Amino acid sequence: MEKRFLFQRIMTTFVVEKYLNDRIMEQNQNQQPQPPVFNQAPQSAQPAQPAGPQFQPRVTAKPMMNPVESVVTCIKKYFIFKGRARRSEFWWFALAIVLLNFLSSFLGFISPAVSLVISICVILLFIPNVAALTRRLHDANHSGWWVASFVICLVGYMASYAYLLGPNIDSFTNATDPMALAGELAESIKSSPIVATIMACCSFGVFILFIITFFFALQDSKWGENKYGPSPKYN
Repeated sequence: MEKRFLFQRIMTTFVVEKYLNDRIMEQNQNQQPQPPVFNQAPQSAQPAQPAGPQFQPRVTAKPMMNPVESVVTCIKKYFIFKGRARRSEFWWFALAIVLLNFLSSFLGFISPAVSLVISICVILLFIPNVAALTRRLHDANHSGWWVASFVICLVGYMASYAYLLGPNIDSFTNATDPMALAGELAESIKSSPIVATIMACCSFGVFILFIITFFFALQDSKWGENKYGPSPKYN
């Protein structure tokens, strides 16, 4: 019994001493001094950071051109291929030319003289239309050579077509049977295969380049200044 009592007393003493030692070590760890911090502003002195992305420039768009302003601007810039043109400037002018073409076709059955005058006006507006399209591509940050390539293919197609029709122009103008017209054109193509090949290549180029330039002309104005000049839409 004495041994058992002595053993319990020793174990109790050991547990108590271990508990006291753990408490002393825990207090010493909590009382360790923190390392000094230098050159740190007080928490209350730091300015509050705004939420969201910072340093965003404020961009505002100018009012859209109306049809009259667009037509007047494009006519004033008749031979100006440099610079940039926003979408409203080009598309109102292009719509005006399309309407003139429809009006010329409609009046051809009523008043041929008026229709001829309108057709001449449409031809005279070809150059400012090409110039406006070139500036429109510049505004979307694309090269104006896309427009130049389209015009070259168009002129090549028209010239080769006129060459094929030249020897048989009377037959084409006087014939009323579509099959007879197709036969005359087939004979011209057989007699000039090189010109027919040029016409086919130019017609394909006109189709592809029309789609490309149409897509570029639909794009919005690029913000800021590019290599063609400042943006005509955004401040």
